[in-house]
Amino acid sequence: KEAASRSYAPGAAHVYTVEQALNNNNVLYAGTATAGAWKTTDKGMNWSLITKDLSLNSVYAIEIDHSDFNIVYISGNGGIYKTIDGGLSWTVIGNSVFTNLNHSIKDIKLNPSNNQILFVASSEGLYKSVDGGNNFSIIMSGEFQEIEFHPNSVDTMYFIKKHGDSTIFYRSDNSGNNLISFN
Repeated sequence: KEAASRSYAPGAAHVYTVEQALNNNNVLYAGTATAGAWKTTDKGMNWSLITKDLSLNSVYAIEIDHSDFNIVYISGNGGIYKTIDGGLSWTVIGNSVFTNLNHSIKDIKLNPSNNQILFVASSEGLYKSVDGGNNFSIIMSGEFQEIEFHPNSVDTMYFIKKHGDSTIFYRSDNSGNNLISFN
């Protein structure tokens, strides 16, 4: 009753992203604005906080490995965390050049046919890893916001980059190696 008269409701959290595991549709992960990352194994009936041991609030991007729903990547604290045990433990990933930057990560995508190829849309640029996130190389600098794969071709990808008050739309036909602007 009291929450209806206020703009902020104690205990409430804005959900930024929800992702469902491709290999087990009962498993979903959610990222929130102020309450970390959550997991359900019963299609959302019950949720567990999986980042309670991290000093982490905001989780804007989540990507679940296509072959193993226990391998998950989340954004937070200016970088990327990876779990291989469904959120019981987490590791910061990336080489020192990547981890020394303070990223605002808006999207994380795995190549649908190769779970070692990972793309990251960051405030610091568009990044690619070919070794599961151990090392990242920059594809293009700038503030990237979204990454999508074409549904019929893993070589064709789409990217959105912020440019002032507008956005630039990019396409790649060679797995993100070269980007063509359509603006």
